[in-house]
Amino acid sequence: MKKAIVVLAALGFIAAGCSHAVKQSPEQVSQAAAPKTAVKKAPEQKKLNEAGQQNVSAQENQGAKAALVKEEHKIGDIHFAFDKYALDKNAKAKLHELSDLLLKNGNVKVLIEGRCDERGTEEYNLALGDKRANAAKSYLMALGVPASRLSTVSYGKDKPLCTEHTEKCWAKNRSDHFSY
Repeated sequence: MKKAIVVLAALGFIAAGCSHAVKQSPEQVSQAAAPKTAVKKAPEQKKLNEAGQQNVSAQENQGAKAALVKEEHKIGDIHFAFDKYALDKNAKAKLHELSDLLLKNGNVKVLIEGRCDERGTEEYNLALGDKRANAAKSYLMALGVPASRLSTVSYGKDKPLCTEHTEKCWAKNRSDHFSY
């Protein structure tokens, strides 16, 4: 008989516990649902934060580009001797300055534009402009700038900086120009 009472008492506690769980007030239901809602909102909030971080990164990148454009005026173009693509001492010094800026501003990419004076054929000047741009790119890479951040283009004699027909003007056009 004592066993029967213990069994009935146990069943009573189980039934009471079940009926208590089933019979919840509206406040209890909303409180129980609240954590689930918060969990569902958390990923949305995370996406907003990630988008916000991406916007900040884009703004920082624009700021870095603006800083480099300002610095470009200090660095300027590098120049070459007639019919040459070898880097002289002045060109190497400017490329050292540029590499320092690029290494400090890791998101910035640079287009190196090889240019020539008006003398020579179109094909020859395109090839020479390419050699000039690649000489600067190779030097920057040797200084630690990743190749993925450097690209080159040759304009040959198509985009002269100076249009006079003098040696002084032609010397200005024999250059590499850096665009960010």
